[in-house]
Amino acid sequence: MSVNQFQTQIVLSRPYLTREQIKTAQKNTIPDRRSYNQRRIMVFKFLCDMCTQFKFPRRTLETAMYFYQRYHIFNKFETEICYDVATSCLFLSCKQVETMKKITEICLESLRLRGMLKISPEALDNCKKRVIQLELRILETCCFDYRINQTIHIDEILCKFGKELLLSYDLCHLAWLVAFDALKLEVLLMVPQHTIALAALRIACELSPDVTWPNVRYQLFESDESSLNEVYFDLLNFYINVFELSDLKDNLPPGFETVGVESFIQLKKSAGRERGLKEPDNLASDAYITKERDFSIRERRYVLSRKRINEENLPVKPPPAKKEKT
Repeated sequence: MSVNQFQTQIVLSRPYLTREQIKTAQKNTIPDRRSYNQRRIMVFKFLCDMCTQFKFPRRTLETAMYFYQRYHIFNKFETEICYDVATSCLFLSCKQVETMKKITEICLESLRLRGMLKISPEALDNCKKRVIQLELRILETCCFDYRINQTIHIDEILCKFGKELLLSYDLCHLAWLVAFDALKLEVLLMVPQHTIALAALRIACELSPDVTWPNVRYQLFESDESSLNEVYFDLLNFYINVFELSDLKDNLPPGFETVGVESFIQLKKSAGRERGLKEPDNLASDAYITKERDFSIRERRYVLSRKRINEENLPVKPPPAKKEKT
């Protein structure tokens, strides 16, 4: 009598990864990095247009961009379906941050922005089916971890930090604009939102000739210097390399009109050696990063604590032997 083998997989949620971990994982999913980066900027504009049309708050866009970039860590990047992926990410984001919209409305707007003038019922139904199918795959790549993007969002916590640090309205406005550009970067996958807010405030302070960045104890803000430096240098490099494509360029607040590429080059010179998160030593042996996700396994379980995995690896003790009655 043959016994059918039943495969099962348990996956630990790791919502934030280092830069090298992301690059290593993307070797399995992104064949052309340049094409992916170009398409990511286009998708960001696409999502911005949808959020503007529905009057969504910025946290909806932020969450959608996290989902979109997270998806392509463990799933193949294909230009043909990237807008379907983005639409599904936005639909899932609406649920996550409670800015609800019906899937029909989101799909109609998505198709319209893609240039489809006459949307047939069949085209709409096909779009809805693709969005729902992709939604499950997005949740799997996030390990169904609903702690992320749940209560803290960059723009909201940035205002609270600015008030706590006694920074002016104009300076917080500049930081708010800098943080908007951070949504385009993979730093969303590396550090929590409150650290991104702190880094944006630091850059805004350093761009102002009359303000100095206070001597902040990052532990009081539930962060650390390494994480903040990761965001800080990532944003500086973005503005130095592609300032013309940034949203900051065309929205500089009063008093900061002279800010340009040279401003960020000077900040980087003053900051010294580029530094950030420490990369793990066991990167090559980390199966979570190096191996492609096998979505064909029939049962996949996702856990939030390594304790659950350790408990399953413990040897099973045999039941105690029954004593025979004499």
